[in-house]
Amino acid sequence: MLDRENIELLVKKLKEKGAKEEKSPPHALYRLRKDKGILTIYKTGNVVFGGKDPSFLKEEVAKVYLQNVTATTKVGCDEAGKGEFVGPLVVACVCADKNCLRKLLDLGVKDSKALSREKILKIAEEIKKYCRGRVKVIMPFQYNKLYEKYKNLNRLLEDIYVELIGSLLEKYSPQEVVVDKFSSRIEPLLKEKFKNTSFKVVPKAEKDPVVAAASIVAKAERLKAMEKLSKELGIELPEGNIQNDKVLKVVPEKLIDKFVKLHFKIKESK
Repeated sequence: MLDRENIELLVKKLKEKGAKEEKSPPHALYRLRKDKGILTIYKTGNVVFGGKDPSFLKEEVAKVYLQNVTATTKVGCDEAGKGEFVGPLVVACVCADKNCLRKLLDLGVKDSKALSREKILKIAEEIKKYCRGRVKVIMPFQYNKLYEKYKNLNRLLEDIYVELIGSLLEKYSPQEVVVDKFSSRIEPLLKEKFKNTSFKVVPKAEKDPVVAAASIVAKAERLKAMEKLSKELGIELPEGNIQNDKVLKVVPEKLIDKFVKLHFKIKESK
């Protein structure tokens, strides 16, 4: 979330305002305490707030992060369910202006993989209150039909990203779009399609708060869809590619394409 230059600037400012440096945990650069708040800054640039009241620290992080952010909007995109046999594929793009960015920093957004189910659902609702965006939920029945057409998941995803980003560019005119890199074609494709927009396509893009927000929204929508499918089937469907062969045994064959992505190869559970 913060580059090394801004990390050092932040630490300097915090120390000037009375923050005390403590021994940092593994993989962290700094751990600082101010009043009832704790801030841990990791080598990746991610920040984690702790303590009873980290509001002062959150405000200082926001000031440093936002100092180089213009008034124009920024889009971040991510997906959930790409590698999951059961349930939908969800793609989300969050369009953040400065007010939205400040809220994302206050929420301490990070990759949804690092959050509990409860936090994902709660934070996603907060993101929707303060930020704009687009979400596309592709349930298994529709997904299977699309896969028959594309024969390649990355090609399908590329077209979804073009659709969602295109609609946000038309409506809000953001100056920058950040996308988690999932194929070698996605960056040149987007740059060719949308010539007047700056694109940043990088692996593990979730360290950017807007992409992290998109990952949370996508995961929340997938969790809600999985809950609906579970109620319809009468059993709790697994999240995370576990016991997939057992799912096949309980889902009626005539309904299988309503619950799972058919092109996946399934190994028998031990």
